[in-house]
Amino acid sequence: MKRSAAKPFVVGIDLGGTKILAAVFDHRHRLLVREKKSTKPELGADAVLNRIAECVNEALAVSAVAHSSVAGIGVGVPGMVDTRTGTVRVAPNLQWQNVPFAKLLGARLRIPVTVVNDVQAGTTAVQQFGAGRTLRDFVCMFIGTGIGGGIVLGGQQYRGSAGMGGEIGHMAVIADGGPKCGCGNRGCLEAVASRGAIVRRVIEEMKDGRKTLVRDLCDRDPRRIRSRIIAEAYLEGDKLVREIINDACEYVGIGAANLINVLNPQAVILGGGLIEALGDKMLPRIRKSAWRHVIGATSERVNIIDCGLGDDAGIIGAALLARPPVK
Repeated sequence: MKRSAAKPFVVGIDLGGTKILAAVFDHRHRLLVREKKSTKPELGADAVLNRIAECVNEALAVSAVAHSSVAGIGVGVPGMVDTRTGTVRVAPNLQWQNVPFAKLLGARLRIPVTVVNDVQAGTTAVQQFGAGRTLRDFVCMFIGTGIGGGIVLGGQQYRGSAGMGGEIGHMAVIADGGPKCGCGNRGCLEAVASRGAIVRRVIEEMKDGRKTLVRDLCDRDPRRIRSRIIAEAYLEGDKLVREIINDACEYVGIGAANLINVLNPQAVILGGGLIEALGDKMLPRIRKSAWRHVIGATSERVNIIDCGLGDDAGIIGAALLARPPVK
């Protein structure tokens, strides 16, 4: 399965703990079609791979693009990835360990597959098309089912000695007694401020009898709670949801401050489904929290801003990384 520069299309996939988003891009990197499917990680890796293949096939069918015209597929995965082999080493939100992802998906679709960390893919998109395109030093924080990060220093994305740099969701923000994270540790930023953490807390409070609009918005089925429902409840003035979102903003601000103090970037850029849904409400609170913890903080020194790509950063970046270099 050799890549060919004559094949004008690429596919970008953003694989999350709750949804699979696949999109087809043309030779000018214009997004033609996007398709979405629930992930259902509880069914196991093989079933999820089948669902990804189905999502890609549906996107190609709707866009009337033949498999033979696709140069490559890029997939952003929420976990630690060996980019050399295309193996997903650990993906806590998918409950995966050592899954030879590129080989398995490539065999299903007969198209070359490139696998990267999902937030590294999103950071690539922000760097080329989003709020980071004029910056040389910035950090991305993507808030979805989990929390991931990407670091750009001197115009180059920093991936660390083993390609796993940027796992900012697993910095500890509660030193003792914090909630358990999917990675096995306690008190991680992801465990208290991700959408997954927010939803878990809402469900716990509902079980304890707290009143919330979420109960009716999800038709009393907690499995249906998504960013859209959380945002709707927040905008309707739901006291419980506002309390939980405000707490999450406090922790994200602490995480942003830690990154600013260590790296001194030009900007901290936020994205992901929760920011797309509630960014105008969350960003002021995140900034306020961050400035309380940044050394010598002034708003002129470091901007904390929206990525400018909505929830499409992952598919855009994955597709960019799948495109063969021009010879």
